Amino acid sequence: MTTHAQEIGRGLPAPQALETEDFHDLPRAAELCGMHPEMILEYARAHVITLARDGDLYHLDSRAIHRLRQIAVLREERGMSLRSIRFVMELMERLDAAEQELRLLRERI
Repeated sequence: MTTHAQEIGRGLPAPQALETEDFHDLPRAAELCGMHPEMILEYARAHVITLARDGDLYHLDSRAIHRLRQIAVLREERGMSLRSIRFVMELMERLDAAEQELRLLRERI
C-alpha cells in the first residue's frame, strides 16, 4: 500500500480509508470522486478501474475510489489522455509492488 508521503511526492491525492472494505454504489462513488457516473463506467470499459457487479448495480471498493481520485488529477490537472493515464497507473502499481517487496525483504534482514 502506498503511503501518504509517497502520494504527496507523486502529486496525487493521498489514500483515504484504503484499509476498509467499504463498497459504494455507483452514484455514491461518483459523489466521492467528483465525477459523473458515466465517466466512471467509461474508465471501467477502458480497464483503468474494476467494478464489482451485483445484478444491475455496480459497486466500487475503497481502492477503486482512490484510483479514480488519482485518475481525476492526471486527467484534469495534468491534461493526460486515457491511454497515458492507463500507462501511468500501471507503472504506479508496479512501483507499489516493488516497494512492498522491498519492505518485506528489509524485514527479513
